[in-house]
Amino acid sequence: MTHYYFALTNVEAESLLKEEVSLRYPDLRISYSRPGFLTFKGENLISFKPLFARVAGLSIGKFKEKELLYSKAWVWRRNDKLDIPPHLQEVSDNSVFKIGEKVTLIMMVGNDEFWAGTYDLESSHFQTPGEESSIIQREVPSRAYYKIAEAFEAFDLPFDHQERVLELGSAPGGASLFLLEQDMQVLGVDPADMDKSVLKNINFKHIRRPFETLTENDFREDVDWIISDINLPPTVVLKEVYRLLSFLNPRGLVLTLKMNELKHLEVVATVREKIRAMGFKKVELKYLPGHKKEIALIALRS
Repeated sequence: MTHYYFALTNVEAESLLKEEVSLRYPDLRISYSRPGFLTFKGENLISFKPLFARVAGLSIGKFKEKELLYSKAWVWRRNDKLDIPPHLQEVSDNSVFKIGEKVTLIMMVGNDEFWAGTYDLESSHFQTPGEESSIIQREVPSRAYYKIAEAFEAFDLPFDHQERVLELGSAPGGASLFLLEQDMQVLGVDPADMDKSVLKNINFKHIRRPFETLTENDFREDVDWIISDINLPPTVVLKEVYRLLSFLNPRGLVLTLKMNELKHLEVVATVREKIRAMGFKKVELKYLPGHKKEIALIALRS
């Protein structure tokens, strides 16, 4: 019997998603796709949770609007040019799903082209149709603001007031601004200029040089978190993080790993075990709504 699966992702990550599926789910083959929406088929029933999908699950099939008679479902549209029919929007707005419950997701892919699927709602999922970001857009120094905000919401990161954060590659200050808004003390390391909104905050200190030059002598106190959103290969970033962990003992890591080449998928395949071996009990990888060709790594010691 043939089984069908769906995956929603950002267009920039489609090639990564396809490559990941070919490696992790070799029995699956692509069935149908539109930008940001892909379906796969295979003969075996599996748990389908590719890393580079915002959300994925079991596909029920393709429908016309008049065939959609669900009383409880979330409804997602592929782009802003598509108008969700009012009666379906009302169903979506009035549907509440609890963690552990199976979500029915109606996906509007084109004009009068709908697909339906199901997936299990996990604690790290955004509680929104299609795993869309719920972070309000505003003027911020960089896109890094939204990525750390989304990680904070998805994983309920246990940031505490006045904890010390070491941010690698902090310029121009998007992530720093969000952390300062959480009443954290931020040590930003970057040779480039920081945004004025960050520099004026008394809880921010700028080390204006490359993060590769950091040594134990730069730290009078330990740090509680190491955070990074550097546009460098994940091998380079992780090498430096591992080096810093030889003399720092943070309770958490939040790293955005850039996946600009398919070979970087091999790094993702082994990074969980390496981080756990360094004393972090919880290590998670997640493709966030604000991501392009990148993925978040969250690590907590307890």
